[in-house]
Amino acid sequence: MRKKLGTRFPAARIKKIMQADEDVGKIALAVPVLVSRALELFLQDLIDRSYKITLQSGAKTLNSFHL
Repeated sequence: MRKKLGTRFPAARIKKIMQADEDVGKIALAVPVLVSRALELFLQDLIDRSYKITLQSGAKTLNSFHL
């Protein structure tokens, strides 16, 4: 039995975006799930770092220059 990974980004949409590129051929079933997970981790890291910078600058709101 396969274990379902709960990802926040839909694998079908990621696959559709990937297939929009002419250079991309067939895509294995695991690839969109892995890309979704990598995107989650990247965004979490970006948010964590932005939060730290916002706290260090003493701001109460997160702005684009905190990224």
